[in-house]
Amino acid sequence: MTEVFSRELQRRTTQAGSTPLITYYDETRGERVELSGVSFANWVDKTAGLLTDEILVEPGDRVRLTLAAAHPAHWITLVWVAAAWRARCVVTLGAQGEAAVEVIGPETPPGGDPETVACSLHPLGLGFSTPLPAGVLDYGVEVRTFPDSFTGPQPAPSDLAWVADGQQLSQADVVAAGSGSADRRLITPQPPWQVVRTALVEPVLGGGSAVVVVGATRDRLAEIAAAERVRRPD
Repeated sequence: MTEVFSRELQRRTTQAGSTPLITYYDETRGERVELSGVSFANWVDKTAGLLTDEILVEPGDRVRLTLAAAHPAHWITLVWVAAAWRARCVVTLGAQGEAAVEVIGPETPPGGDPETVACSLHPLGLGFSTPLPAGVLDYGVEVRTFPDSFTGPQPAPSDLAWVADGQQLSQADVVAAGSGSADRRLITPQPPWQVVRTALVEPVLGGGSAVVVVGATRDRLAEIAAAERVRRPD
């Protein structure tokens, strides 16, 4: 039977849930955030709950991930991708088709349509320190009210999962696109789909992990690679 990404994440969490899945560095802000498989899966399930129970998305609805345009490698961006798939939704990055919800970062002016969720990108996933405009949900506040486990139906392999960057991928295509890696790999900023594939899909499929680094010099990358025991990038 063809698997889907959310089942693969569940398997990765069951087999190696306590080991790091994503370690995120933002050198411009002096941040390091490490998420184990269990921690990442909890964020995904909480976010899927927000999508289905608060925003009331339906299977096949589109989640416009504007957040990924400015922050394709941020760990919260990767959570949103996995959560949209778990909720049986389609990730888009632009204006392709009508969206049920738009997810934005702290620097994006909120619009009025569709429903908008704003992410502060706080290293602990907290909300904004100042009130948001009326009608805009504060992700860091809202997501914490939802359970750590999401029990909704799994997507079908044929369900559409990604429409962006000139690609249209089904749930089965997402799994097929990642060869799987058991290594601890260093990832630097890339276009959104490449980041999703190398920093999320392949580590989940292979049981490995990703060290995602933003804003580092080449020398600093070498230091991080040594500290995290990953191969120095070429």
